[in-house]
Amino acid sequence: MMGGGGTDGSLQADPQGAAGVELGQGWAVAADDGGHEDNASNPVGGHQDDDANAGGSAHFAIDAQARRDYGYNGIEKTATISKQIISYYYGLDTVYSYITGCSNGGRDAMMASQRFPWLFDGVISQNPGFNLPQAALAEAWNEQVLGTLATSKDVNGQPFIPDTFPVQDLQVASAAILSACDALDGLVDGIVDNYHACTAKKVYPALASYTCGTGSHGSTPHGGTCLTGAQVDALKKIYAGPVNSRGQRLYSNWFWDAGIWTPPTAPGAGWQLWNVVTAPVPNVNTAINLTLGAGAIPMIFQTPPVVTPVNGPNGQEAFVFRFNFDTDAPKIFAKTQAYPESSMDFMAAVSTDLRPFRARGGKLIVSSSVNDGIFSGAAIARWYRNMDSCMNGRATDFARLFMVPNMAHCGGGAATASFAQNEVKAITDWVEKGIAPERIVATNTNATSPYPTGGLFDPRIAMNFPASGTRPLCVYPKIAAYKGSGMTNDAGNFACIDPGFRPGGDHDFHDDDDGHGDGRH
Repeated sequence: MMGGGGTDGSLQADPQGAAGVELGQGWAVAADDGGHEDNASNPVGGHQDDDANAGGSAHFAIDAQARRDYGYNGIEKTATISKQIISYYYGLDTVYSYITGCSNGGRDAMMASQRFPWLFDGVISQNPGFNLPQAALAEAWNEQVLGTLATSKDVNGQPFIPDTFPVQDLQVASAAILSACDALDGLVDGIVDNYHACTAKKVYPALASYTCGTGSHGSTPHGGTCLTGAQVDALKKIYAGPVNSRGQRLYSNWFWDAGIWTPPTAPGAGWQLWNVVTAPVPNVNTAINLTLGAGAIPMIFQTPPVVTPVNGPNGQEAFVFRFNFDTDAPKIFAKTQAYPESSMDFMAAVSTDLRPFRARGGKLIVSSSVNDGIFSGAAIARWYRNMDSCMNGRATDFARLFMVPNMAHCGGGAATASFAQNEVKAITDWVEKGIAPERIVATNTNATSPYPTGGLFDPRIAMNFPASGTRPLCVYPKIAAYKGSGMTNDAGNFACIDPGFRPGGDHDFHDDDDGHGDGRH
């Protein structure tokens, strides 16, 4: 079964499978629309649930049952009915069942393993929005922080975000992070594999050296060599994660990752597209947080839903920029008589008790960007550690996490981001043959390094980047480390090693604040 994406709302016209090959390999493939239809070109039964004056594509969320269908009910109904259809058509019961999805589809997959442990033998969850309501708080937080840098308004009278971090400034930020952390894994190659060790203690001095005027890399704002002091402060505030006025964490911190800049030759839905701008349009905010996110935050992640028009001075953008982290943030946990399930109830897949899934023999593979711009890699790593503790340190018996540095959301970026087919083989081998994956080989599709050969970047980056090559994705918390000889674009020349983190060291491995507002920075 294929997981959904975004706010769902449309059926796959030609569902080939989440990796794009399953149907051709002889699998039966199922997909669903999350229980509602908001694609104007694809109405089901003549009905199209979208209202620009009342929530836009998230209009469905005014209905409590539609919220449940989107959050979890559609997964169970689609899987159960699909199995019945398969059995009727072939005259045989299904032997193995799998679900694969990315983003909200990754959340679907994790939700299935937790709420419906009997449904699937194998689960692949990619870049999962497993705690989407909390991640939505970070969307609002990030835009408000960037809004303090804005020097003009958009067509809705809200801060115009694209000018706050032009692409050349994100390139500077990436160079600063790499200067601090690239060598921590033993190889300067444009990839921070030792991401837990890339802490604020290391990154802040690098950002200081790239600060206009006071640093050592120029003095011209937006000139492609330095960041303004206000930009540096904004990055620090964003990467620390959203907090309320009492300093209580509401979501998660973020790993410092070079993927904050998406090179033009390695496109993907990275930090820039989510937070700053997608396609530039004069005086229009196009960042995904302010389009898709701005619809979901008031309609889906508030209880009761706050019904607003899509555009205008009191529209969805305005709700994001006026979002109150003391009074609005707790509403992700709120319930009412009309809406008896909070958004955390029907949307979140945060349980760490996977004993039912483990007991039925289920296997789970989670893969995630270290920092993809919308979901914190630190959050999924923290969930995995807590789940491992709940499972008495035996999580790897049935569940494994693979982290991907530099990868944009669900693929792309200056990364070894092509591994979906290998991931499918890994889960089927684990379920059907008992062979647990120790590594998953991932490929980079750039013919040459997407990093410049000089300037802001260490020249060794362009030399050692795995262009047209492979690297191993390692079972968390292990990281890929160069063996010291051989081509740096060959996974065979890399070992998966334990970085050896211990309490009290200069890393953030033991930061387990779960973002429920009971931990302070």
